[in-house]
Amino acid sequence: MTHQLAPIHTGQRLYKRLISMRVIGKLMCSCLLGVAVYCQASESIILPELGDRSAGLMSHQDEKALGQAWLKAFRGSVNLESDPIIFEYLENLLFRLASYSQLQEKKLHLVVVKSPSINAFAVPGGVIGVNSGLLLYAQTEGQLASVLSHELAHLSQRHFSRSVEAAKNNSLTTLAGMLAGIALAIASEGDAAQAVIVGSQAAALDARLRYSRMHEKEADRMGMKTLVAAGYSANSAAMMFKEMLNSLRLYGNKTPEFLLTHPITESRISDARNRAQQYNSPVSKLHLNYLLIKTRAFILAQSSNKDSIKHFLSQLEKFSSTPSIDTHTADALYAEAARYGLAVAYERDQQWRMARETLAPLLEKIPGKITYSLLDIAIDSGSGKTEISENRLRDLNSLTPNNYAISMQLARVLLSNNKPVDAQKVLTNLALTRPAQADIWYELAETQGLAGDIKGLHRSRAEFYLLRGNFTKAKMHYRQALNLSQQDFQQSAKIKQRLLLIKELEQQQKLL
Repeated sequence: MTHQLAPIHTGQRLYKRLISMRVIGKLMCSCLLGVAVYCQASESIILPELGDRSAGLMSHQDEKALGQAWLKAFRGSVNLESDPIIFEYLENLLFRLASYSQLQEKKLHLVVVKSPSINAFAVPGGVIGVNSGLLLYAQTEGQLASVLSHELAHLSQRHFSRSVEAAKNNSLTTLAGMLAGIALAIASEGDAAQAVIVGSQAAALDARLRYSRMHEKEADRMGMKTLVAAGYSANSAAMMFKEMLNSLRLYGNKTPEFLLTHPITESRISDARNRAQQYNSPVSKLHLNYLLIKTRAFILAQSSNKDSIKHFLSQLEKFSSTPSIDTHTADALYAEAARYGLAVAYERDQQWRMARETLAPLLEKIPGKITYSLLDIAIDSGSGKTEISENRLRDLNSLTPNNYAISMQLARVLLSNNKPVDAQKVLTNLALTRPAQADIWYELAETQGLAGDIKGLHRSRAEFYLLRGNFTKAKMHYRQALNLSQQDFQQSAKIKQRLLLIKELEQQQKLL
């Protein structure tokens, strides 16, 4: 589920504000004030202090504030991938890689953009962005891991802060430009910021996220260390570079965003291959879980379920033509992924019988695999067996509480069974464990409305809009919740504090 903000109108007003030195001075002040983003009611506003040239790099606290401000504006400006299975897979992989990286602060924020193009990026403060299209091009989990490890290296080596220091040494204008997108995003709640952000997803911090060649080489080197430490082949990086370079022919005259910010040449691929020879790493291999996620991303990117069915029928025939006793061969794994893709395509096309028959061999082979079980339950639910689906999901939820995919599917089945209060409890628990997931707050608000919890609906809507950087709508829903919570002192106090924080942010933006 995605939610777009209304079309925005920018032009000479933004241009004039950015070229005026007077405005740049105010912008610097506003940026430093405005990046103190509200996260929890108990948090106070912390103003980043970039300091003078002798102060060294920005503090981790300042980087976090910048990253959170950017993330709020970014969420409100792009389509985000809301598939819980894909998101949770990427999140688990990212955190696993982070545990082997040089990062001191392992608290990360993943944002998955629903886009078929190749892109991944790192933003100060622990934000890692990935386009769902990257899954379509990375042929192995190791290749995908090489990209994530590279981005983690940009964070661990603090390349943004080092770029800030260089910019400060060059000119005030350059540094102000780095923060312009963030300041305008907060000031205009995404309107003026669209000109800075949407033109290129990773360019919200302007061209300064295009790290220098020195930073790229360092990220390549440190990223490979992380990759190998996590158990992947060192050759995965060069293989992924090659895939990206080959993809250029599919883009015509338009270079993929990732290749604009991370230029790839034959010499860089050669360097990666030479560096890989220094490691005694395992050979590259296929991972079934990755192939299933890659298959799922392919289906979600298609506009026609019929086309997906045709594609996976062809794939299944191709890889099943020479059956092997060894179920771990490449063809056997591709065949299993193709069967899963075909079952998903049938389910999405509401061909319940075909979906069930296609999935049956996979359930028999690996009975407890959650990916297969959730699809089987979705088939039950879609074909009218909603009570059976509910019971199965409740059992899964009791075994793995607050699992993102299970909880979301359970809440939807509960709603279809006319049990909005139960669905609200499931989503409330999930929101507490994943407070930065905007889609959870959206689903929770809808469910609270059906359950008759109007106060809760407005609080959840406020959280949703706050995560997307729309302070006007967040404030509106907080006020409505406050009007309904006059007899609840504790809730009223929390809401008042949130309204106060938003007011302070708005006052700071008047400096512009």
